[in-house]
Amino acid sequence: MKIAALTEHTRQMVVGLVLAIVLIAAPAHGRESTAGPALWKIDGDKGDIYFFGSIHILPPDLGWQTPELEQALKVARKIHFEIDIDEAQNPQVMGDLVTRFGFLPQGTSLRRMLAPEYRSKFDTVARSLGLSAEAMDRMRPWLAAITLTTLQATQQMTGKAEPTPPGETGGADARLWNWAKTNGTQRGTLETTESQIRLFADLSREQELQFLVITLQQTASANRIVSQLLDAWKDGKASQLDELLNRDMDKFPALRKALFDDRHAKWMPQIEAMMTEGEDHLVVVGAAHLVGRGSIIDMLRARGIKVEGP
Repeated sequence: MKIAALTEHTRQMVVGLVLAIVLIAAPAHGRESTAGPALWKIDGDKGDIYFFGSIHILPPDLGWQTPELEQALKVARKIHFEIDIDEAQNPQVMGDLVTRFGFLPQGTSLRRMLAPEYRSKFDTVARSLGLSAEAMDRMRPWLAAITLTTLQATQQMTGKAEPTPPGETGGADARLWNWAKTNGTQRGTLETTESQIRLFADLSREQELQFLVITLQQTASANRIVSQLLDAWKDGKASQLDELLNRDMDKFPALRKALFDDRHAKWMPQIEAMMTEGEDHLVVVGAAHLVGRGSIIDMLRARGIKVEGP
């Protein structure tokens, strides 16, 4: 099934959903002493590095920029994001990636892969989100899991059943990307859009199905968890965010390794290079990358680097 064979509405929805989640949803937190999303800072001899964690889907009317972030934006010569968001917003680029990595071979059924109890749950959850389980039957399990997760979060965050346009009322990272474009601030990326898609697409079929089953098991509590995440993010509760973001990852070590451990190992040399360039930098990533065991902040501190912040 080529993405072009889908209805235009469905094609746009799938591309939007993948964009919303390849910037893997992971809120940030603020300094414990002040309300608002946080900033971490390395006071370097040659230049300072700031770290800001993003929620990738936000309520459109939420105020989240703090004076500390405004100052970091003012002094940063370059802002580094996970991926090139302009590229990720390009329907041709995303459509090609979804076509290559998001669908099952002809004659293969996602629903038939699931045990009967999860097949029934899949049908129920899809219908509750305004989707047809039959229309999703050609999706690979990873794409189905992301579709369900992102639609549920989008509905709760924005009150809309479809992905919010990035950079308009979307997540903090998309808005900061557009701010940098408007203000002429240099932008850098830590990885490619394809590499983010392949975090999921390179899972084994068994791991993909496990990912979908865990997603289905968590749908009943998803709205509560999203609310708790948003509250922790905007109130700066670091320990609560770590618990909410990372506690379930131990159930899925393969995904934890792909989403966090392997990527952090690739990002660290880039961050260390920033420390020697003699300029101020701002790094904007999902906050699951900045809190808890094995996070970027944890890794930097383990190397003896002083990082201000929670």
